[in-house]
Amino acid sequence: MSKIVIGVVAVLVVGGGVAAAAYGFGSSSTDAHPPCEQLPSPAEASAGLAGNQRLADEIKGVGGEVAVNVGTPCDDPNRALIQVDYGSSDEREAVRRLLAAGTGFGVPVHLVER
Repeated sequence: MSKIVIGVVAVLVVGGGVAAAAYGFGSSSTDAHPPCEQLPSPAEASAGLAGNQRLADEIKGVGGEVAVNVGTPCDDPNRALIQVDYGSSDEREAVRRLLAAGTGFGVPVHLVER
């Protein structure tokens, strides 16, 4: 019976390792924004950014490669959001913590690795 248990455990460990390698163990680097038709106008995104400049400044202070701007990620220039560009996973996580702890901008925020 102990050989069966060892075999089952081995299969689970190997299977878990394969899944982790295929799908990225602990990886959460895919940030998505809402569908384009649900995004606000550039004017609304600009107002959201201007309305919480303190949060924008805190986000920029996370690292030298962090930028906060109004971005237009869709083909439609009438759809926008707040785009945060970052350069490292440490910067990304620090930005995510600030966004989770704050009041936000009132419009979607999209994190983009440089």
